[in-house]
Amino acid sequence: MDNKEYKNLLKKLKAQLDQVEKLVSDDTNRVATMEALWGIGRDIYDFTNKTGMNVRDVALDIGASPGSLQKYVRFYKCYPKGYKTEYNGKPVSLSHYIAVIYQNDPKVREFYLKEAALQEWSSHELRRRVRNNYYETRQEFVDAKSHSKADLGEKHQNLFTYGAEVLKIIDADTLELNIDVGFKTWMRHKVRLRGINCPEVRTRKGEEAKAFVMKELGALGTNVVIRSYKSGKFGRYIVDLWYLPGETNREVILEKGLLLNQVLLDKGLARKVE
Repeated sequence: MDNKEYKNLLKKLKAQLDQVEKLVSDDTNRVATMEALWGIGRDIYDFTNKTGMNVRDVALDIGASPGSLQKYVRFYKCYPKGYKTEYNGKPVSLSHYIAVIYQNDPKVREFYLKEAALQEWSSHELRRRVRNNYYETRQEFVDAKSHSKADLGEKHQNLFTYGAEVLKIIDADTLELNIDVGFKTWMRHKVRLRGINCPEVRTRKGEEAKAFVMKELGALGTNVVIRSYKSGKFGRYIVDLWYLPGETNREVILEKGLLLNQVLLDKGLARKVE
């Protein structure tokens, strides 16, 4: 490419970026903004492939941020045949795509974008999910569940579902929770996980199971969701407990979270009891 041709390219890119600045100022131009920046990424990718010049030099020559142009190029490289602007009628934006373009597996990117749209996550929330390995956590649970030799099943009786915070992990199947019972009222209760029995905490296996629960639930104060049954013989409430690393929304935890009772069973850290 000769000097004149390169100058024409720079002029074109500058005009495109100026147009994008006008589009970005109006939220209704989400789709047009994505299309314009995808096109910029395509043009720069084609040019650098042809000439061997790097993206940083092009950015400096047009007075743009090298990091931004590199993202636009990667956006195009990840989606050279096009991209979706919505999933099931729920929109996604360029910032959502930027949050996932460094995931090399197209299946993983698709999973995150679809979840972001359906759950109406902001791009900030999506980046946090990616950092916390949300996809891997979900897949581990699905895989474990599909290979489970024992399924706890459902109990058919009057049930009550509450949000709660973890105060103390006594042992793998016994926890102390601060339970939101509604009307801005919280109650501190000791609960026991339904349908399983973990080894005593004083044993090596018991310590292993407790350490696993502490790792899964993370720091004390973690948000969980419980479904309570009648109290046990020691006055502890019998519960199913769902958790989802990094999630605070109770409805999402209940819908997409991991059932701790079943996870312990699947990992061989508990045995099933009636």
